[in-house]
Amino acid sequence: MAAFTTFMQVGVFAVVPGVTVWAAWHRPWVAVPLICLYAITLFDGAEKDSKRKRAWPLFGRRFWLFKFMRGYFPQVLHVPKDFPASKAPAEKGESQQYFFAVHPHGCMSEFRMLMDGQFLDQLPGLEGKQVCWLAASILFRLPICRELCLWSGCCDAGRATAEKMLKAGLSVGVIPGGEHEQMLTTYGKEIIYIKKRLGFVKLALRFGVPLVPCYVFGVSDSYHTSEFLIDLRMALVKSLGIAIPFCWGAFGLPLAPFQTPVNIVMGQPIPVEKVAEPTNEQVVAAHAQYVEALQKVFDENKARFGYGERSLQLE
Repeated sequence: MAAFTTFMQVGVFAVVPGVTVWAAWHRPWVAVPLICLYAITLFDGAEKDSKRKRAWPLFGRRFWLFKFMRGYFPQVLHVPKDFPASKAPAEKGESQQYFFAVHPHGCMSEFRMLMDGQFLDQLPGLEGKQVCWLAASILFRLPICRELCLWSGCCDAGRATAEKMLKAGLSVGVIPGGEHEQMLTTYGKEIIYIKKRLGFVKLALRFGVPLVPCYVFGVSDSYHTSEFLIDLRMALVKSLGIAIPFCWGAFGLPLAPFQTPVNIVMGQPIPVEKVAEPTNEQVVAAHAQYVEALQKVFDENKARFGYGERSLQLE
C-alpha cells in the first residue's frame, strides 16, 4: 500500500502530465481530440455546483483500493452511540445537516478520501447524501486527482461554494487547518492550526448548522517530516495557497505512510444559533466554544488510542 500511495502521488503530479505532453507531440491526431474532450469535464464547474456534483457513493464505499487502504492502517471512524445522524430518518424525506470539522490535516490527509464511505455507512441520518468536503481549488485542476476528489464528495473550498452547499441543505466537511496545518505536521506531535480559523464557524452561524468536532489520532505519525526550506515553502502557502510537504514513511519511501492505526473520533454536534450576519463577538464566542469541545474530544480519547502522554498544541 505504501508503494502504491507513492505511485499515485508521482502519477498525478509527474507521470500523467509527462505522458500527456509526449502523446500530444508524437500522436497529436489521437491525443489532441482526447485532451479536448477531457478539458470539457475539467472546466465544467462541477466542483462549485451543488446540482452538478459527481459524488459517487458506491465508489467511496466499495472501491477495492479504498477498502484495502482502510484495512492497511487500519482506519476506523468512531461515532458516538447517541449521535443523532447515526440512526435512519424517522420519516421519509427527513434529513439532518451538519458542519463537520476535522483535525489535524496531516502531511497528505489520505484519511479524508477514505472516510467518505465510512460516513455514508455509519451516518444513515444524512439520508444517503455524501458530505460535501471542501478541498483546495488546485486539486480540481489535476487529472485523476480531480476525479478522485469529485467521486468522493469534494467541492471547491471557496466560501461561495460552501454557501451554495449549505443553502442546498447539504452537510459540509472541512479540515480547517488547511495548508498551514499540513506544513506544521511533525511526527510525534499533535499540532493544529485553529486560532485564526474562524471562517467555518461564521458559516455555521449564518446557516444555523451544528458544528461537529472530529479528531484524527494517528495521522501525525503517518510520516516523518523535514523542515528543509520550510520558510520558502510557507511563503508559497501564504502567497499561492500551495503546500509542498517533505515527508517519508514506510521503507524510507517519500509520500508512503507508515502502517499506523488511524482513529477518527467524532464529537457531539454543537448547536449554533442562526444569525444572518453574525458579529465578530458572536463568531469569536462560538469559536471558543468549538475549540473547547475539540479539546475535550482529544483529552477524553488520547489514552484510549495510545497517546496519553501527548498534549494538543494550538497554533
